Amino acid sequence: MSKSFKFVSFLTLIFFGCISFAAAQNKFEGYSFTLEADIRGTCPITYLPSTGAKNAIEVYIAGTDLRQKAPNISPCDGSDVRDGKTYTNGIGRWCFQGPEPMYEVKLTNGASYLWYPTNENTGFYNLKDFRPVRRTQLGKYEFDEPKDYTSTFRNAIQYISSRQGGTLRVPDGDYVVGTLDGVRRDPNYQAITLTSGLNIIGAGSNASVANSNLPWRFSPTRIRLRYPNQTIFRIGGCTNQITVKDLELMGNSSLMAEAKRDSTGTYGIEALGKWEKDSRTGRESPNSSQVFKFENITFQDFDKGIYVHNANDENCKANEQVCKSWHFDYIKVDHGFFVNNRTGIWIDTYNTDWTIANTVFSYIATNGPGDGIRVKAAGSMLIQQTFGGGYDYASAIGGTFINVDTIGSLTVINSGSERGKRTLYTNPAGMITNVNLIMIGSVFGDPIELHGSANFISTGNWFGADTIKADPGVSITSTGDRFCYDSRIFACKDTSGQLVRRPNFQGGRMMFQTGRLPEGSGDTRIDGKPNRFGYNVELTDGLFQYDPNITFSDIQKWARGGDGRPPVSDGAFVYCKDCRRGGECSQGRAGTDGAFAKRINNRWMCD
Repeated sequence: MSKSFKFVSFLTLIFFGCISFAAAQNKFEGYSFTLEADIRGTCPITYLPSTGAKNAIEVYIAGTDLRQKAPNISPCDGSDVRDGKTYTNGIGRWCFQGPEPMYEVKLTNGASYLWYPTNENTGFYNLKDFRPVRRTQLGKYEFDEPKDYTSTFRNAIQYISSRQGGTLRVPDGDYVVGTLDGVRRDPNYQAITLTSGLNIIGAGSNASVANSNLPWRFSPTRIRLRYPNQTIFRIGGCTNQITVKDLELMGNSSLMAEAKRDSTGTYGIEALGKWEKDSRTGRESPNSSQVFKFENITFQDFDKGIYVHNANDENCKANEQVCKSWHFDYIKVDHGFFVNNRTGIWIDTYNTDWTIANTVFSYIATNGPGDGIRVKAAGSMLIQQTFGGGYDYASAIGGTFINVDTIGSLTVINSGSERGKRTLYTNPAGMITNVNLIMIGSVFGDPIELHGSANFISTGNWFGADTIKADPGVSITSTGDRFCYDSRIFACKDTSGQLVRRPNFQGGRMMFQTGRLPEGSGDTRIDGKPNRFGYNVELTDGLFQYDPNITFSDIQKWARGGDGRPPVSDGAFVYCKDCRRGGECSQGRAGTDGAFAKRINNRWMCD
């Protein structure tokens, strides 16, 4: 082989070696910020200042406990690498390239995170990839399975937040948060903050049975607490477009062979915000958070499954914030299962609108308050194809399905409740005349207590004999509602077991109600009921047409209460085609006679 050929071959090896080295360079980029939706209720992301290069980072070989600085890294996109640090470009973003598949970056505030390069899979992440990692002597990486997943979740969300969103997949597993080692309480634990554009998706939400633990758990993906007064996920202000789905969230639940544990102050998902005001200028900063979907999630053994409220709930200063008005809006809860929580969903801010669909609330009154949905304050709410209740009407009876202090509009469609103390309760202090309570096509056997002066609009619902009790100030409009089952199948009885012949609303002011034909016979007979107007009736550009075929025989029968109708009372007015005019009505001849009959002092008068 000639010397010239050897020289060319050497140059070729160098050339392709350079290409190989360049191809191995991965691109890493991000921002330096803190991430905490805390009790202040303000925006959770705070960028570290550029002054004094406080937004610069140090880069280490992953899995070396921040002992080995990363060699062979170079800057990109306007950043700068020098003095062992990577400095940001003009827009506060840092960027570097290096040959490793991952690095650990350390911020100037001391926090460090496992960091991945951008590639064809960027946007889709696996929680397991953010576990603690060790670099072996062979230059390979091995992940450790942590006893507590708090730091792993935080690392994953920090990384995803730097990219303004992404999808975090949570594989099959039992994930403990809020502890130091899966057992001991972490005294510094704060809820895991969720940020804009984040999708958290598990492997499934099948509910764990009571006293279950590995390997007998039934939930594919379960995230749980081990101490009271802790929250799993928190959403703060200035946050939008979050989806959480296909997993089980569990409070401080007792597992196999454990004594009952305390769930006080535990929340599955907490939304905490503040509509700020400048105390000097009065300028307002709503810190609005919008568009959230919680789908196919099981919430079990929490004080509150979902808890939405304002910062400084009890100590709001009107010169510093618009009290109870934080804007948390456009929320959908779909295919949820809320089981054994003290309260399934608790809402306390005026500026919020919800859809709750295809969801089940299972609760008991002894786990007080034992409510499905508690609305202390809200804008509007649509509840559809959703059901709630306890387990029996004895020791495991449920509390209240929907418990409302004040709301703008509540619409319930094709839903129901059973085995509970109450279906719906409204607080008189918050039920003013502009509140609309709209029920459509639902089944409610448990008591409904309507207090205050709201408008209750009911269409095509099924109620028990004495389901609804309303204050005098409640206006009721009822179309097509039914009370009790068909009396030929089940007798109509009230909650005390007494037979009822005329089931109806109890109390309230009836603005309009459609009637009901009589049905059944004997003791179980249910009397017919007329259509009813409960206030002035005004006909505009029209006339009122009476039935022209009513006879003297008909009105006599109606006076006795025949034909299944209740006896006619004073004030009735009807056209009688064969009644003779003059004084008290008497039999005449159709076509010749005819008069309007009026019921006065228990007599039909045709004068």
